[in-house]
Amino acid sequence: MNTLELFANKGTLIAKDVTPFQTFSGRGMTFNLESYDWNGWACVSHLTMRAFFGLMKMDTLICTPYAKDLPLLSYDYICAFGKRTLLVETYDTLVNPVDLSAMDAVKARYQDLKDKPSKPAWFDGLKMSPTVCKVGKEPALSALATDMITAYLELFASARDIDCSVKTAKNSTYVEGLIKDGPTFRVVSKMLGVDAAKTLFRNHLFATIVNR
Repeated sequence: MNTLELFANKGTLIAKDVTPFQTFSGRGMTFNLESYDWNGWACVSHLTMRAFFGLMKMDTLICTPYAKDLPLLSYDYICAFGKRTLLVETYDTLVNPVDLSAMDAVKARYQDLKDKPSKPAWFDGLKMSPTVCKVGKEPALSALATDMITAYLELFASARDIDCSVKTAKNSTYVEGLIKDGPTFRVVSKMLGVDAAKTLFRNHLFATIVNR
């Protein structure tokens, strides 16, 4: 499934300079990064990873709204030695409450897919109700992801405009939490060094510090 196409079908993706993080490797993993501005509303980043000669793959997409008051969306599709895991997570970076019932309805339609237990983490309190973590087979996982992201994108048409500095401050609280106590940040910092990893997270993955 090409998640970027879902965004392209709903607006304009303008590629941003991600130098020097287009490709980076370490600890047996190779990452490729793209980052876009979408409609002047959000930063959309796309990160892929391959390891163990392709036996482990990860496809990640992050949508960080900065001009519309909607949650931050994170999508991960992981295939590891034949086992497939899907995460579609919404995080509360809202200034005002938002109706997410359309996404909740999608989640309910796929309730028969097996949930994957997750370890407790500091950001659990920020996860919103549409969040899913499932294991299973194709095409069910991709169908769930497509329907969930599509429902999310449809929210933008009626979403409140928001002051970018106010919204970015909310986004930054979440991102700085990842930097302080996030397993992915720890892995990347061992590959790139702490300062470079902070730049990657703040400037490119989430765009909480960047000139638009």
